[in-house]
Amino acid sequence: MGEKSKLRRKFLTIRKSLSKQYVSDNSRLIAQRVLQSEEYKNAGTIHCYVSITENKEVHTHDLIRQCLEDGKKVVVPKMADHQKLRHIFLHSMDDLVPNHWNVPEPKTDDEANLKELDLILVPMVAGDRFKNRVGYGKGYYDRFLSQCDSIKMGLLFSCLLNDQKIPVDPYDVPMDIIITETERFD
Repeated sequence: MGEKSKLRRKFLTIRKSLSKQYVSDNSRLIAQRVLQSEEYKNAGTIHCYVSITENKEVHTHDLIRQCLEDGKKVVVPKMADHQKLRHIFLHSMDDLVPNHWNVPEPKTDDEANLKELDLILVPMVAGDRFKNRVGYGKGYYDRFLSQCDSIKMGLLFSCLLNDQKIPVDPYDVPMDIIITETERFD
């Protein structure tokens, strides 16, 4: 098992142990930091993952609602064949339905052009202070992010920051910014 796989397993175990209260409280703090950022304020179109509550990811549902209320165009991922993501405009949280993996996805197919994206909010299993990211290991986001010139902002609980630099592979796409409940790394 490679070093990154060991780190992924370690941090998924840590994340699994987090209380619902910790996840909720710190997700709210992370969302506030995002909403107060110049990158958010200047973005017209924001791509955001739709968090899976039972995975204890940084919750994004309220953040997405706020983006919509603020008049931002919101784009969310939708699974496609061959380990690719499609990127669909979301007009309302009511447009989300669980797919066969129980991941909330839009039921519409209003696809966005990746050149339209100003800011991408990226899910992370773990990260480091050098803005490297550990994802779920399937490469969906690295393939997507490698096609974008947008600002890439990773959302992460501070307890999932690795003390040392995470090993990177040639296809890994670093974040431009990582936001935790207590810090911002640019």
